[in-house]
Amino acid sequence: MHPTLRWLAGASTKRALAAGSQETKPEPKAPDKGRRKQSTARRVRTPLARTSHATNDSRCLRVLGIDPGLAHVGYGVIDWRPDRSRGRVVEYGVIQTRVGEPLPARLEKIHDQLTALVERLKPSVAAIEQIYFARNVKTAMVVAHGRAACVLATSRRRLEVVEYTPLQIKQALTGHGRAAKQQVQMMVRSLLKLDQTPRPDHAADALATALCHVHSLALNKKIEQARGDADTDNGRPEDAEDPRKALLASCRRKGRRRR
Repeated sequence: MHPTLRWLAGASTKRALAAGSQETKPEPKAPDKGRRKQSTARRVRTPLARTSHATNDSRCLRVLGIDPGLAHVGYGVIDWRPDRSRGRVVEYGVIQTRVGEPLPARLEKIHDQLTALVERLKPSVAAIEQIYFARNVKTAMVVAHGRAACVLATSRRRLEVVEYTPLQIKQALTGHGRAAKQQVQMMVRSLLKLDQTPRPDHAADALATALCHVHSLALNKKIEQARGDADTDNGRPEDAEDPRKALLASCRRKGRRRR
C-alpha cells in the first residue's frame, strides 16, 4: 500500500475511535436547582407577626386591650376561658399615624381603623391603659388626644370600657407594680403561650392590658365568693365587713380545715 493511503487509513480509524468514545461517555447531570430551592423554602419559618383564630365558644370572653397613643396605638385581642384560666391570642398589632399629618386627620385614622377592628372581631369589653403623667406634660397631652379617639371608637360600638393604670397592669401580671417592661413582656408570652415576644412593644402592652382585665375579673369573683362565705358563716349583713378582710378570713379557715 502506498504510504499516503496508509496514513489516511490510520487517520480515519483514529477519528472513528474518538467519535465512539464520545458517544459512550455519559454526560454529567446538571444540578436540579428547582428542587434545592423547594427544600430550602420548607425549612425557612417566618416569624410570628400576628396570630388569628376564630372561635364560636360562648364560654370565652373576648377582650380588646388598647395601648393608646397618637403616633402608635397598640391593640391586642384575646379569648379567655374563665373556667380554665386559659387564654389565646386572636390578633394583635399597631395602628400608625404619620407625624407630619394634621391632628384631625390622625385622630380620624385612629378612630376609623379601631372601629373597623371592633366590628370585625366583635369583642365583649375594651380595656384601655390610662395615661402615665410624668414630668413632660406636653407629651401627656398629645397622648390624651389619641386616647380620646380610642375611647370614642369603642364606646360608640356599645362596648364596656374599663381603664387600668400602668401600675395595676404590672401588679396583675408580675406581682410587682414597679416591674420592668421586659418582665411584663415575658409574662405576656408565658400566659398566652406564644412562640416569641409580641412586637412591637405597643402590641405587647395592649395584650398586657387585656390580661390585666381578666385577672381582675377573677380576683373580684374570689372576693365576692369569700364575702358571701363570710356573711353565711357570721350571719352579718353584706356591708358589715371589708371584702379584702373576708377573703383573708376565708383563706385562713380553709387552711385550718386542711390541718
